[in-house]
Parts: sequence; structure tokens; C-alpha cells
Amino acid sequence: MSLLRSAVAAIGLLLVAVQPVAADEILIRFAHVVGERTPKGEGATLFKTLVEQRLAGRVRVEVYPRSIKFNDNQVLLALLLGDAEMAAPSLAKFRTYTKKLQIFDLPFLFKDMEALHRFQASPPGRALLDSMEERGIKGLAYWDNGPRVISANQPLRRPEDARGLTFRIEPSSVFHAQWSRIGVNTFPMAFKQVYDAVREGLVKGQENAWSNIYSRKLHTVHRYFTEVGHTYLGYMVVTSSNFWNSLPPDIRTELENILAEVTAEVRRLAQEKAIANRREIAESGQVTVMTLNEAERDVWRQALMPVWKEFEAEIGKDLIDAAVASNQ
Repeated sequence: MSLLRSAVAAIGLLLVAVQPVAADEILIRFAHVVGERTPKGEGATLFKTLVEQRLAGRVRVEVYPRSIKFNDNQVLLALLLGDAEMAAPSLAKFRTYTKKLQIFDLPFLFKDMEALHRFQASPPGRALLDSMEERGIKGLAYWDNGPRVISANQPLRRPEDARGLTFRIEPSSVFHAQWSRIGVNTFPMAFKQVYDAVREGLVKGQENAWSNIYSRKLHTVHRYFTEVGHTYLGYMVVTSSNFWNSLPPDIRTELENILAEVTAEVRRLAQEKAIANRREIAESGQVTVMTLNEAERDVWRQALMPVWKEFEAEIGKDLIDAAVASNQ
């Protein structure tokens, strides 16, 4: 009889463990595409930790990294359908919802990360967070990763070195146009597919931030990396307008406060990991990292910057001017 009672007690404990959360507890499902040890991955984990500490019993967060639940091309629709509550896609992923965010794709727009942050904090930069509200998407914060570098199995020191290669790019009209200018064939592809595509020779080149290159081990399949300094990889933390507006005001305020803290930490991590991952890759003995001098970088500027004019009407000259002013 004691064995039976023990078994019943054990089953009872198991049932308690798998009981659903209270009906009034808010669930935030946060989906992203990168590894947990990247700036975005650590940011999502920190967000979960702080929310569940400060809003215990009221809000619970589930994080789905590495495209386990959705990739960046799927997650915005998932937000609108109520299948996820938060995401942080690359800024290049929002072109379907607003053309204005293509401003972050323009090559050589910001002279450094400080200029980028000044623009993002300015009234025009903050307004971009609300630029998709008519489409049901609410921007909450900008998160950093770091400068993009390009890579291949041959040195890419000058634009003509890349001519004829096929580059994996994020789906972006600006990226397609800028690389096409120098004779590169572009292949839009989800991030999780890049390693296999490079290893199998489907694409010959790619561009990404150091932390993503390191986390996906792209330095084990590409030998040459070039720091062109042409653009950076960043994200927008987003939710659906309907979900955000449905939250009790005090919860919404606390989530905003937490996001501000996490954003500051993501910026710190992005800078730290860009330096550390670059160093580990460069010291691996497997690759050559090339840093261009100003004369070499000017050649790339002259080749790529004319793409600004192609997208001026879609983005808005006033917005581009505001971004340029942040460099001063």
C-alpha cells in the first residue's frame, strides 16, 4: 500500500509540474535566429531573466533561438498572427513593412557606432520605431551586433576582386543593388543555411558580423576576411501593436525599463564580442584578416555609395540627411 501511495504522490507531483501557468499570467514568446552566445542571444536571455525577476507571476518569457521556432522572414507574420510576441530581426528584414528602414542598409552611411547611436536616439531615428504601426508592428528598441566584414576563399581587397562571385546576402534591395554594381551575383538566404551553403560551394562569399561568423564557425570554411567598414549589422526588437497595446500600463512601463537596460548591455556585449571573436578568428591560424587603409576604403566608397541615389526616393532625402548629420 505504501508503494501505491508513493506512486500516486509521485504522479501528483508530476501533474503539478506540468500544470499550465495561471490564466492571467502573460506569456511572451521571443524568437530569434542566432546562437545564445551572440549579443542578440544573450540580450534575449537577459530580457527573460529580468522580466521573470521583476514581474514574477505576471509575465513569463520563452526564448526560441537559432530559428527553432521561426526564421526572420517568418517571425513578423507570426507576430501579427499571435504565434509569437517578440522578435529582433535584422534591420534589413523590414522592407516589406516600410521602405524607410532601408536607411540602415546604405553603405558607408555612418562613420562609426557612436554616429549610428546618435541617429537612432534622435527624433528621426526614434520615429522609425513607429514607422510600421499602420502595418501592426511596433518597434521597441535598437540592438547592436557590429560591423559587417566580407569573406571568401580568395582575398577581397578591391571591389574588382569580388567580381563574378556569388555572395549570400540578407534579403535587401539595397544589398542586391550595391553588390551588383561591382559585378557580384547575390543569393538571398536565411542565416541558418549560410554555413552549409559556403561549405558546399553554393555561395562563394558572404558578409556578417564577427560574432555571427564565430558562432556559426564560418571561419572554418572561408579563409579570407576583409574589414571594409561599409555597414553594420543591427536589429530592431519588435512586437505586435495589438499585443503591446493590450498590456496593462504598469507592465508595459516595466518592460520598457527592462528593454532600456538590456539594450545598454547588448551594446556593451556587441563591442566586446566583436573584438574578442575577431581576435580568436585571426589567431586561429586558419584565416587571413585584412584591414583596409583609408585609400583602399575610398575605392570601396566610390564603388558602392552611388547606390544611395537609387534609394533616395524610397527612404527620403530628409532622413538620409539626418543620418549624415549624426556623423558631425
